[in-house]
Amino acid sequence: MAGADTSGPSDPLPAATFLRASLADARSRPALVLLEGGAGSGKSEVAARWIRAATDWNARTVLYTPATDGSTAPDLAAVETPALLVVEDVHRAPEETIRWLRAWLREARPGFVTVVSYRPAELQEPACPLGLDPELPPPLRIRRERVGAWERHRTRALALEILGPERGSERLSHRLHQLAGGNAQTVRDVLESLEEAADATAALQELEKAEPPVRLTQHITGRMTSLGSDAAALVRATAVLGDTSRERDLRRVAGLGRTAGSAALVQALRSGLLEERAPDRYGLAIPLAASALLAGLPGPIRCSLHRRAADALTRSGEVPWVAVARHQRLGGREGKWLRAAEQAADDPNALADPGAAVDLLRSLLGRPDLPARAAGRLALGLTRNALLTLPSIGTVDVLGQILVLPQLPDEVRGEIRLERGLVISSQLSRSEGKTEIERALTELQSRPDLRVRALAALANPLSAVHELDANIHWWKRAQATAEASGDPTDLLAARAVRGTIAVACGERHSFPGLPAKLPDPHAGLDPRRNEYLTRALSNAACCAVFNGDLQQAATLLRRSATPWAAATAPFITECDRGTKLLLRLERGQWSGLGNESRALLSGVGTRADARLVLLQLALAQGAWEDCVTLQPNPHDLPQVFSQFPYEVSAAGIHIRMAVARQKTADAEASAVRIWHRLRAKGVWVWAAHAAPWAVSAWLLAGREDTAQAAVAEFASGLRTHHSRTAGAALLRCRALLAEHEKQHAQAQQLFERAALVHERTGAPYRRALDLEGAGRCGLTARTPAADDRGPVDDALRNMEEAIRVFESLGASWDALRARGTLRGLVPPGPSQAFAGEATDVRGRGRPPYGNSLSPREQEVAALAAGGMTNREIARALHLSPRTVEQHVYRIMRKTQAVSRRHLGTSPKNS
Repeated sequence: MAGADTSGPSDPLPAATFLRASLADARSRPALVLLEGGAGSGKSEVAARWIRAATDWNARTVLYTPATDGSTAPDLAAVETPALLVVEDVHRAPEETIRWLRAWLREARPGFVTVVSYRPAELQEPACPLGLDPELPPPLRIRRERVGAWERHRTRALALEILGPERGSERLSHRLHQLAGGNAQTVRDVLESLEEAADATAALQELEKAEPPVRLTQHITGRMTSLGSDAAALVRATAVLGDTSRERDLRRVAGLGRTAGSAALVQALRSGLLEERAPDRYGLAIPLAASALLAGLPGPIRCSLHRRAADALTRSGEVPWVAVARHQRLGGREGKWLRAAEQAADDPNALADPGAAVDLLRSLLGRPDLPARAAGRLALGLTRNALLTLPSIGTVDVLGQILVLPQLPDEVRGEIRLERGLVISSQLSRSEGKTEIERALTELQSRPDLRVRALAALANPLSAVHELDANIHWWKRAQATAEASGDPTDLLAARAVRGTIAVACGERHSFPGLPAKLPDPHAGLDPRRNEYLTRALSNAACCAVFNGDLQQAATLLRRSATPWAAATAPFITECDRGTKLLLRLERGQWSGLGNESRALLSGVGTRADARLVLLQLALAQGAWEDCVTLQPNPHDLPQVFSQFPYEVSAAGIHIRMAVARQKTADAEASAVRIWHRLRAKGVWVWAAHAAPWAVSAWLLAGREDTAQAAVAEFASGLRTHHSRTAGAALLRCRALLAEHEKQHAQAQQLFERAALVHERTGAPYRRALDLEGAGRCGLTARTPAADDRGPVDDALRNMEEAIRVFESLGASWDALRARGTLRGLVPPGPSQAFAGEATDVRGRGRPPYGNSLSPREQEVAALAAGGMTNREIARALHLSPRTVEQHVYRIMRKTQAVSRRHLGTSPKNS
């Protein structure tokens, strides 16, 4: 399958040591490299990388493709050694080329490396690209390199490169890897066909409907013409059965006897169209090729194949009824299709492929004689499976269609509605899920266990839909229902959700459902108990991160990560993966955090965490264009961040950026909006993530009374609820008020107290922000008297420590802003030691930098590349806009950058 460059993410150069040693000088032993791989596997890219490497090693290179260059071989006599000769696609070369190659290798010159690339499946003897016994001389060093299917991480990396993190989800990468069989060219071709998809969901939907790429179809068609009729029939049988199949089933579907079928299977395997997945298990090497293999068949032949497939699977030991129903339907057997669907509803393995179950349900819904009870049973299994795992595309929609069926009993309808609402709420992050759960309560009067499940979900305090009073109301109803039923699992569910509320609010009283008092989930427990315990630990860990109890969050995440959860509840595991991103952000473990978050930006269970982390990193690093791209409109925050602490944190970042950019009206409006939301929710510990920035916005707008009233309201809300982060945020709010009122000494003390709290909790970035505030206030309040040198030195140390932490984290905008503040507040002073410290920060004189950037120009370049305007840079660095404009002009002239965006990455930026 020849085609475009199929390179994926950069991997180590194959055979690099061997090639470099063989090309070391003109006296090196001659070498032969046999480069083999299937169509579209990426052999040409490997050969191209070897040619580039040989050029870098000062060796000559010759590329010869006999299938397209004609039969005239290159004249190698005049080529100086060391040299690399690459002969591509030898499987298509004429016989005279093979004779020339054999003769060349028999007389191979020292310092020459010959690379021969080929597809083993398209040779008469797969292991002998040069024919039998080519008489290769003893001095010739020989190495075989196989280019096989890509590993999953390479598909993932290419999906991120082509589709970006918001569309190239892990689910899409995993599914594409399955469909393409790891074939590099197919992976690239399919990804390029998805480039216009609007988002991750649309991309996944388009992938499920994707037709085989043109290159793949042409290759498959060509290979099929080279097969005998029996082998071709066996390949089509594999396409019909899908996945992996036994030889016996393949023979039955193909209509072949034992002897003919075995011979046909051998030929199909040698062709490369089929591959052995396990002993007596065979499948298409590229599963996406199935539709290409079947598309051209006349209808009667296709129907016959599906009927044979249904019959073969029905005769197997453990019947896959969902697959049987599909084959019966495509084979035109209406009655047998409906009977198979009835069987599928009671099959415990029916959900092994949730997508196939969704397709079966969708096909049943179009029938006037729909077996409603069977559809209801299958739908129940589908919803339960989707809630703990990851819903198949179309799950929510098809379940909605089932809910309107009049034949469904109320309690079946209620259970489907409940589970569908939970999927919408928790996995799709849509607020209408809560409405669906509330509707389910009226249909579940006879099921106390499901009512407790619904009430516990409504009581979850993380939801932005209900205020805290409503969460408590729902919990009380759950507790009463559980006590009336007396069921231990129901009682555990009510206890666990009350413990989550306590952790979320930072309640100072002890509650029996606190996570520390809950048992750990394990395989020996009832699955329902495990689910409640794992969710409680997961939700509590998330709350603990936002409340600043970072050690507790880490402990809860370890307890939640059980083998049961990994095997049975991958959705909860993904949620914990997202919480770990937030925990690393708070702990200052920023190395590699941005890349990992971008990779999870479209993941179910991780997208909100990843977006929030990337927003914070973009702001701290001065990548304001990225910040604007990631930041939703303030009105859309509840939809994008359906869990309330995420919404508050994102609002805080938006307000902080608006204040920094002096967008007073925007900052004030956002502050008012999130404060109303906080007041309605009533969980004041989460105000920590927006309150200081809201206060800054109101002070910027001249609304001192509003700022003071908000701080008083914040303090009142923390009288019964408290967290470390909230306590430090309240101190920072009061420090901002004191600083605004010119009470700099008091403000300095408040900032220092807040920094101490963050030091104890292990949150270095928050600590650095408070140290910067303390240093700023201390230096502003300084006096020239010698007796004041101690306080000034303390303030200077605070500022320098803040800068050190910002730089260690990579928070470049914060570091540059703090440096600019320091320059503005610390002129050379009468104290020699003080002046020395100031000089270290500010520098003296104007050393000649030539075409390299000066330290100040590097600062300006970094901020301009992140999207800041000249006026914003001037405020951050305490310069005049005119000075910044001159700096930008000189930087662009020195670096020859084509735009401000490229200033930070120019090769001349040194």
